[in-house]
Amino acid sequence: MPSIENKLTYDLSHLEQSQQKWQKSNALQFVYGQFYKDIQKELSSEYVLELGSGIGNGKEFIPELITSDIIKTPFVDRAVDAYNIPEEHWSAIIALDVLHHLQQPFAFFESATRALKPSGRIVMIEPAATPFGRLFYGLFHEEPIIPEKLQAPYEFPADNEKGLFANMGMGVALFKRDKFQVEKQLNKMGLKLISLSWRDFLAYPLTGGYSGPTLAPGCLIRGMMNIESWLPQCMLKMLALRMVIVLEKQN
Repeated sequence: MPSIENKLTYDLSHLEQSQQKWQKSNALQFVYGQFYKDIQKELSSEYVLELGSGIGNGKEFIPELITSDIIKTPFVDRAVDAYNIPEEHWSAIIALDVLHHLQQPFAFFESATRALKPSGRIVMIEPAATPFGRLFYGLFHEEPIIPEKLQAPYEFPADNEKGLFANMGMGVALFKRDKFQVEKQLNKMGLKLISLSWRDFLAYPLTGGYSGPTLAPGCLIRGMMNIESWLPQCMLKMLALRMVIVLEKQN
């Protein structure tokens, strides 16, 4: 089983900058609030672990959430390696923008399956390599979004000198393009794909994220996100910037 090297450290100044942007941006808080609201709809009980929590803002929306990251920082409750999740019969494991950083996603699924109680769920929100998503992220995001580079057996080398990996095409590669093959592998582990849905178009980019300036008034962003929630899935499959993936451990 792979593990995170002890020498790995976080740039705490980067997290502090993210926290400052978070505190100043009502629009960013609203958009992430909607993310966590949608995640919470998929949860049936309270013993929930979040992986890759960053500044730990999920607690503002799910107070009982146990936050974690690859090392213990002042912003999270625990250090948790996605490949070695504590086997504590979690009711759910959630992850926002984590899967596309994992060099061995199936090692994560195996670890999560062992750690979940029966009927426990894995809920992930990931970048979506839709036609618009590929255009947008290709122009405005530093991480690659190239599903074609993600092939079976889905084990990937680090792609920079720091030993890190990222490909925002992961969600589409696994759960849309290779859905049949991936579902067979997950079923052997005792996992079932419960749902795959698409969300977000322009509202999130207008917040500027954690690194850029807010590009529109908060009231406009909130209104736009409410309108986007009514867009049909057939349209969002072409336009969405994010996808929501829900897996469930079978009894």
